[in-house]
Amino acid sequence: MTSSLDALEQLQELSEAMLRAAIEQNWETLASREAERRALADTLPDAANSQSTSAEQARARVLIETCLHCDARIRPLVATRMNELRVLLRESPAGA
Repeated sequence: MTSSLDALEQLQELSEAMLRAAIEQNWETLASREAERRALADTLPDAANSQSTSAEQARARVLIETCLHCDARIRPLVATRMNELRVLLRESPAGA
């Protein structure tokens, strides 16, 4: 499972980069890292087919939980930005 763990570690790094970008309100970087993370996640093997030790499974669980934690912190930041954009769009003059 080493290659899967390597990929999960990369997913964690990308998730953390996404969180930093969201905190800094760097939406382009957030979107770019999210696309990278999605592409990497699509390459992960099905966990049900993986033969791994209990230590590897525990490490994988921690990595996945960290990614989920980052996502949970990113969501409200993105929701706030979406609300800001909605307000801006409503305030835009017609035909602009």
